[in-house]
Formats: sequence, structure tokens, C-alpha cells
Amino acid sequence: MRIGIIGQPCIDEIQMPGDDQPRQSLGGVLYSYAALERIMAGCEKEHDSFAPLTWLSNSDVDVLNTLLSQFPHMENSEGLWRTDSLTNRVLLNYSSDGSRTEHCPNVLPRLTGFQLTPALLSSLDGLFVNMISGFDVGLDTLDTALNTAARRPYVHLDIHALVLGPLSHPEGTGNTHGDGRKPRGVRKWKHWLNVADSVQLNEMEVRWLGDPEVTSEQALLRYIERQRDRLRLKRLIVTRAEKGATMYDVKTGAVHHASPPELTPVDTTGSGDVFGAAFINSVLAGETPVGALRESVKWASWSATLPTINDILTSPLL
Repeated sequence: MRIGIIGQPCIDEIQMPGDDQPRQSLGGVLYSYAALERIMAGCEKEHDSFAPLTWLSNSDVDVLNTLLSQFPHMENSEGLWRTDSLTNRVLLNYSSDGSRTEHCPNVLPRLTGFQLTPALLSSLDGLFVNMISGFDVGLDTLDTALNTAARRPYVHLDIHALVLGPLSHPEGTGNTHGDGRKPRGVRKWKHWLNVADSVQLNEMEVRWLGDPEVTSEQALLRYIERQRDRLRLKRLIVTRAEKGATMYDVKTGAVHHASPPELTPVDTTGSGDVFGAAFINSVLAGETPVGALRESVKWASWSATLPTINDILTSPLL
């Protein structure tokens, strides 16, 4: 099994309530890498691997390699393309109620057709598109590569920063986001829903994805129900933090919910990235979609009890 992951690494500065100074840590798509490394190591299948389909900043190679070197299941025969651009700097400010604001003064460039080729996608069993910055990859680039691939992989899309990044509005074409990354409706949101086999969003993203046409979970589900025979999309997953996650089967209309185990969160940063990695791995490993949902909630909940990304590789499992 070979899973490609589109998404950008980040160097996070996290300000928690009561802390005098923010703490710096590696984040972004690196949480997905760490989760897949831990999951694949536990399965002990010789040929399972993941491919990091992103840029590697020349100026941050040494910093990032401290973590990347710990992933024996990562193979980078393609990916980790070198760039002089700076790695994403993400400033995360958490409130006492668990909500957070984000600010990104630096963002890596998006992938193009020169990186995301049909031949590359044909070599993958699955593709996890994890929108970290909001323009990790353009819709046209992704759609063209998938539609011309000789063998189309299973695609799982985490909407995430798509509602915060430059793809969400016509003016956002540069690399500076001084507005605090306010949520806004996504252009071509209907097309984004149709590029994947499964899509993951949290409750805030559900509210904003189709704005102003669709502004609630019920309205989004009504749209999907009307389009179910035309959509490639098979599963819509809404993650609900401490309440677990709900999966809607687009083709049958069935609804499944998975509740989290009783755990005390320490830091929820990256839990969505872990969720998506666990979900696509479980589906490709032959788990039922409902089983994959439960596994993903369990892995994401466990990761939220850990203080750093490195702990995902070493901490005892549930």
C-alpha cells in the first residue's frame, strides 16, 4: 500500500492560555506523517509506505529533518521538492474555551502539474489531500492529474484551511495573510466536493464551505442528497472535537457516529491531520468505512492527549 500526502509542513508558534511565551513546534502535514508512521509500524506490513508530496525549504532542511529522519515508512523517490521559499510559519493563539485563531506570515507555493503528474498519481493506492495553508494544490492541477492518471487512487480530502486560505477569495494570490485568516466561502466548492471519494470537515468548515449559498450542515446535506447520483463523493465526515465524528454515506443516506474514548485533551493541534491519516489508511487496509471512522476517532482522540508531535511516535497507545 502506498499513500501520497499533499499538504504543507509548518513551523508552529503556539500560544496557550496562561503561557508567557509561545512555544515553537513542527506541525501541519507533519502530524499526518507521524500518524501514518506509527500506524504502519504497528501493522508490520513490509511494503506499506507514504510519499510526502510537498516542498522542502532549503533554509529549513536541518530543522525539518530532525523529524523526517524518524519516518522509516516514508519514501521520497518523488516529493519533498526543494525550494528557496520559507516553510509555513503558523501562529496559533488558543483561548480558554479551546477555540483558536491562526495567522500565517509565510506560506509555501502550491504544487503544479510539474510535480503532481498523472504517472505519480497512478503509482499511489491512496491520496490524502490535507489542505494546511489553503492553497497547497490548486483544484485544476489536482483534477487534471487525477482525470489523466492511468489508475486513479482513492482520494480523501480534508477541507481544513480551504475556507481560510487564498483559494477562498479572488484577491488572495500572494503569500502574506495579514487578515488573520478569516473564514469565507470557497470558490468552486461544489467541484471540490466532487474531486474526492471522502471529504472531512469540522463544524466551522461546514458552516463556511458553501457560503453564501449553503451555511449549515443541514443545507449542505440537502445539496449532497440532490446531487448524489452525479457525485463521485461517497462519504462526508464531520468532525466534532470532543463529541467525536459523524459520517454520512452519500449513496445510501445512512448516518454513522463515533464517540471518542474518555480522555483528557492536552493539545488538540494536529488531531484533524491524524484523523485523516488514520481514515485513509484504514479504508485502504480493507476496513469498512464505519470501522475506519471509529479507528480515526480513536487515533485523533489519543493524539490530543500528547504534548508534542514526537510523542505520536513513542507514546503508549490506547
